[in-house]
Amino acid sequence: MPDRMMYIVSQWRAILICCCVCLGAFQFGYETSYFSGVLAMEAFLKVFGDYRASNDTWYMSSSTQSLITSIINVGELGGAITAYYVGDKLGRKGGLYVSSAAVILGTILQTTSTGIGELIAGRIAVGYAVGLISCFVPLYVADCSPARLRGPLVSLYQFSIGIGLVIGISVANSTKNQSSTASYRIPMALQALFPLLLLPALFLYAPESPRWLLEKKKSEEAQRSLRKIIGPKECEIQHEKATIEQSIRAQELGGKSSWKSIFSSSVERRKAYIGIILQGLQQGSGINFINSYGILFFFDIGISNSFLIQIGLYIIGMPGTLLMQVLVERVGRRILLIITGSIIASALIIMASCGLVEGNPAWADRLIVSMVYIYMFVFNVGWGPTVWVITSEISTGRNRGKLMSLSTASSWFFSWLITFTFPYLFNAEEGANLSSKVGYIYGGMMVASCVWVFFCLPETSGRSLEEINALFELKIPARRFKAYNLAPLTAETNTEKVLTTTKGT
Repeated sequence: MPDRMMYIVSQWRAILICCCVCLGAFQFGYETSYFSGVLAMEAFLKVFGDYRASNDTWYMSSSTQSLITSIINVGELGGAITAYYVGDKLGRKGGLYVSSAAVILGTILQTTSTGIGELIAGRIAVGYAVGLISCFVPLYVADCSPARLRGPLVSLYQFSIGIGLVIGISVANSTKNQSSTASYRIPMALQALFPLLLLPALFLYAPESPRWLLEKKKSEEAQRSLRKIIGPKECEIQHEKATIEQSIRAQELGGKSSWKSIFSSSVERRKAYIGIILQGLQQGSGINFINSYGILFFFDIGISNSFLIQIGLYIIGMPGTLLMQVLVERVGRRILLIITGSIIASALIIMASCGLVEGNPAWADRLIVSMVYIYMFVFNVGWGPTVWVITSEISTGRNRGKLMSLSTASSWFFSWLITFTFPYLFNAEEGANLSSKVGYIYGGMMVASCVWVFFCLPETSGRSLEEINALFELKIPARRFKAYNLAPLTAETNTEKVLTTTKGT
């Protein structure tokens, strides 16, 4: 058996725990995809839309469509912003318990809604839960993962989102032909199933993050947590515990965690800048126009079987996430983002160019679908999961929780921006009528993203969280991160010396 496979098998406990926690990401994917299908259901339009007498149809205005679709991002933004406070008081697991309660509340409000107000309230509640999930799941997995497996294990978050996407659109497809309100109420109600899967896993198997426990001076509980993650290997447990404690002491030498220090310290400000920009550029790829409006997009450009095309689109993304788990450590984060970003930009520009063809020929429609499929596969190889891996890695040091909250909040802000503006850019009525030509906007963003990654993004693969923090403290330029010879942080003086010499900068 190769050494790598033996190592993976030896870490089965950590892998299983991370898989359990990633169940929370099902909710993220399900909510995104099922609602894309609900928007096209006649029963839903009759309750929440308007009647057009001229052609005897029910429709939804761009303003209403934009509001009820994008309002969930407001909840997600709120969840991300408050995630630090929730996590600091209750821990990573405690935060996931809160998110589960919010999902159940939001599900009840949405399923029983008969007006826009209740629907919006329910979507905000579910959005708040997703905002918490998007912070705590990557953070928990990064805390509990061995350094050599952190990239693939954090990418399980994106893979779980992919599973949720497929389940959500499949459920919507199975109920879309019902004439009653059950067509959209059933998909809404099924959201409550995901907390019921996550809660037993958290309660019975997954321990609290040992890093959080040690930050709270709960040494014995942290040791029990490490034993669940590592197994009955006392030497490894004591070594890992000592390493984390050393890192925490070093962080305390650098000063207490505070929001002010993120903006006053050049080191912390750099971490925040990278996380915020990286998440914003991920959303700039236009992924939310596919996830939130995919069915309407295909329908409006004249493509039949839009539900089935959307199901296939989500399915094709999942092998991309599996491929990423192989490439993210072998190729590295930077190169993977640049290569996949270039392919995404090309696919979007080709898709947009098809919108310039007069007469809307069938071959142009087929080419648009092909480009969107290529986009989705490549996005899941690179920009989808890799961004979450990197943001969970660069959120190091005394402000770890705050930095993760900031970067995740930026993701939801830019997600809201894309979701809110898309109907106005795409629709012929009350909009700019760009149709598939919106690809020029998102494709241009991806070109800019590749340039930014080349000059500004450090390579974090193969480094422990403590080493990544030390490289930031030493102010190593982005393109020197990978090759910089940093002595292993096994002696207490190494880390503390770095923090002492850079304190206050």
